[in-house]
Amino acid sequence: MSEFSETYDALASRWDDWSARVVPDVRSDWARKLDEYLTADERVVELGCGTGVPVGRSLSARYDYTGVDASPGMLARARQAMPSVPLMNADMHSERYPSGSLGVVVAFSSISHTPRELHATLLAEIASWLRRGGVFVGNLHYFDDPDDFEADWLGAGPMRWSGFDGATNLGLLTAAGFTIVESAAITHIEPDGSKICPMWFIAQRAS
Repeated sequence: MSEFSETYDALASRWDDWSARVVPDVRSDWARKLDEYLTADERVVELGCGTGVPVGRSLSARYDYTGVDASPGMLARARQAMPSVPLMNADMHSERYPSGSLGVVVAFSSISHTPRELHATLLAEIASWLRRGGVFVGNLHYFDDPDDFEADWLGAGPMRWSGFDGATNLGLLTAAGFTIVESAAITHIEPDGSKICPMWFIAQRAS
């Protein structure tokens, strides 16, 4: 949802520095995994593209990439990094693409900022957008978390997180029509020393 886009607007100028100091930073590693499933210039959509660094910039050099984000501030930075790339200011839950029109959908650290009651519907939508054999590469929650709220996240304003435990998320992906190719709970240490452990995954459209 876009209710916290103003917080991300406030973070935009320092987001790349902050996110690059998360250890380990595996975004590029997991984005490269999709190369195995794509042909040159195939369509890729990233939900929650942020500033485009490093994932969007890398993918747009190889594929027909579109970045989607609810934060105008983040997209302004993305346009500096990727001046000729299509970027859309939109809520991921409102996005629609023709059935079977995409090769890959990417969503890193974005879905968990939306209410978990909407996740199953979104995963089914993503599966419908992908061609047969297309993949969804992303991460989701790792513990049962109906509604976690912070009033002043990173000194920029309010933020919310919501999600299910890893087993439930794998079940939701399977129910949406995906086969799980790979999944891993990876512990990350954020710049302030906080630890998170999102579930990273590759899910392939089964039919």
